Amino acid sequence: FLLLENQVHQGDVVEVAGLGGLVEEVTLRYIRLRDYEGSVHFIPNGAVTTVTNRSRDYAYALVDIGIAYREDVETVFDVIRQVAADIRADEILAPLVLDDLDLAGVDAWADSEVTIRFRIKVQPLQQWTVKRAFLLRLKKEFDRLLPYVTDL
Repeated sequence: FLLLENQVHQGDVVEVAGLGGLVEEVTLRYIRLRDYEGSVHFIPNGAVTTVTNRSRDYAYALVDIGIAYREDVETVFDVIRQVAADIRADEILAPLVLDDLDLAGVDAWADSEVTIRFRIKVQPLQQWTVKRAFLLRLKKEFDRLLPYVTDL
């Protein structure tokens, strides 16, 4: 059924049977995956009950950041929006992004932080690239603002 229903292709990034990685081969008997560390896994098709395919149509770069309770949430939202606009204007990253920032807002409270959640719709398999670039730019922007803004 995996082959007939077109669920998995060579080159897809999937999670199957509790393992995740790049599909190197799909046969009538097994799926061969290579994980991020380079380990190769052979998963018999009979062991496959659920396939999560991270390579289809689009993905989301999902980001959760923790901020201290003392921080002004609206100021943080503004910084996140500005970094998102900068990413959309970047000649290398812009083609990877399919839609504007989706800022969910305050997602959780923890012992010493408030979690802010947002996501960006991106080309398939680009969620990690965009997320890492976003986090780097966000950190640099927070560092830049720290001496001038008491709320950050």
